[in-house]
Amino acid sequence: KDEILLVREKMDGCWSLPGGWSDVGYSPKEVAAKEVKEETGLDVLPVRLLAVMDMSKHPHPAIPYYVYKFFILCELKGGSFTETFDILGKGFFRLEELPPLSLERVLPEQIQRMYGYYKHPGEDVYLD
Repeated sequence: KDEILLVREKMDGCWSLPGGWSDVGYSPKEVAAKEVKEETGLDVLPVRLLAVMDMSKHPHPAIPYYVYKFFILCELKGGSFTETFDILGKGFFRLEELPPLSLERVLPEQIQRMYGYYKHPGEDVYLD
């Protein structure tokens, strides 16, 4: 499917890729699957690391933390949308129809780059 799963964050009312802070003892793949499940109700299989980005090297609004973002391509395996306390909405969007993004979490150019990696699986992992 050529659509991108996004969630609408309660904190700012804008949209982002599902994700969150890594819990101690979880691998990046486990965190990716857990966060998608918690935020959407969907079951995914993490299949490919697309990028590791240092947020300070990209034009995100300033935050009081130092953050590396892992972008992991996942395959949808099942489940159905469920409600959660910190997510206002969820849905699949075409690249050219992205809703307003939560720029603290993800930038339009990052989503565009990750979509390019999805379409061209031979590309090297992006690493800041």
